[in-house]
Amino acid sequence: MARRLSELLAGDVVRAAPGLLGCVLARRMGEGRIARALIVETEAYHQREPGCHAYRGRTARNEVMFGPPGRLYVYFTYGMWHCANVVCEPRGTAAAVLLRAAMPLPPHDGSLRGIEPLRLSGPGLLCHGLELTREHNGRSLLSRRGDVWLYRPANWRQPPVVRTTRIGFSFEDQRRWRFCWRDHPALSKARTGVLRRSRRS
Repeated sequence: MARRLSELLAGDVVRAAPGLLGCVLARRMGEGRIARALIVETEAYHQREPGCHAYRGRTARNEVMFGPPGRLYVYFTYGMWHCANVVCEPRGTAAAVLLRAAMPLPPHDGSLRGIEPLRLSGPGLLCHGLELTREHNGRSLLSRRGDVWLYRPANWRQPPVVRTTRIGFSFEDQRRWRFCWRDHPALSKARTGVLRRSRRS
């Protein structure tokens, strides 16, 4: 395991994804408030596979994924949700870790815009609670001088990890690139397998 977070993110995205479990995403909310969320579930994405936004090449939407590592990649999906990703691997390679679920850390003090504890259990809820939007796309997560950053707590240790296939694809995903903090109460409730959309009558 990389000794520093910057080293972890500059390396292989599939190793970085479980290495982010137990790390903290912090957000400066204004009026001196800082909201903090403990990461408990992640997914890895790489341009070489069809689940990745960069699979078909570089676009204006996925430009941030091509580096440098340690940047925040935020996209908008389903017409209502933002999703936050941490860019990994050397500049020029598109790879990122989706932050699927997190747990709010005290003090709660209203910083998470009315989201109840444990309601960051899904990538859309995570962004909603921390008020992350496309406005934050491209921000560096390695500096505490900005309004959003990522860090390892001083007492960080790798939590117990469960590894499964990823969630939400219209095809059968064979890559076990989803990483969960085993038995953590803040894990998302989504199930693995092919996404089935109901037909409209």
